[in-house]
Amino acid sequence: MAAPEDRTNRRLELLAKLVKQRRTSLRLTAEEAARRCDVSHMTYRKVEGDKVNRGVAQASPTSYAKIETGLDFRPGSCLAVLEGADSITLLDGTELISGAQISHPTPEQVEEGVKQAMSKVAGLYAPELTHGQTEAMSDDLMKELQRRGILPTAS
Repeated sequence: MAAPEDRTNRRLELLAKLVKQRRTSLRLTAEEAARRCDVSHMTYRKVEGDKVNRGVAQASPTSYAKIETGLDFRPGSCLAVLEGADSITLLDGTELISGAQISHPTPEQVEEGVKQAMSKVAGLYAPELTHGQTEAMSDDLMKELQRRGILPTAS
């Protein structure tokens, strides 16, 4: 069994990866992120880690709350990761996991995405299809995916 110190370090490193991943997705430098989060550069570096200090360190609950606000994390996300959670949920419902983001689009967004994808693919593989035929195929595809329980029914 891993020592508690090892577990704490792994949790701090996971949090650092998630915070850095979010910062880079927002196209912010570490300094810009610190300003946006209303924390000092040193505090921000403590959470995300840096090359100079080599590693991460625990910050205060207040600092974590400011980082959550500044990076649009749901409140309590940083401490949840330190306590064992493997992801952070953003305010828009997107789930941030190490190395990826999982979004939860609405049924309407899925339907629009399917229609756009179907139109693009039909244009590449069956350019003789009319716009109406492509739309009908998209509608039928959505209905079939909903019938099979793969997609929820749009409201």
